[in-house]
Amino acid sequence: MNCERELPELAAHAVGALDPAEEAQVDSHVRKCPDCATEVDGIRTTLAAVRRLPAEETLGDWSGRLPELREAAVRAALAEIPRTNRS
Repeated sequence: MNCERELPELAAHAVGALDPAEEAQVDSHVRKCPDCATEVDGIRTTLAAVRRLPAEETLGDWSGRLPELREAAVRAALAEIPRTNRS
């Protein structure tokens, strides 16, 4: 990521955890920055995939597993898209 935004700030934006002034500022940035928009989309996709997991699978230490989880989330999302919509 090549900009001034930090990953925790983007993650907070992705889940709606910023105060209104910060939210407006980060949202404006994300709309103009393709790198940050991609990062926010990835965070949201990952969270959506985690929310679909059974509770017993989400317990434990997830440190260091974000890339693996993000890849699984993208694969799951792609599997839900009908083949006729894929390029």
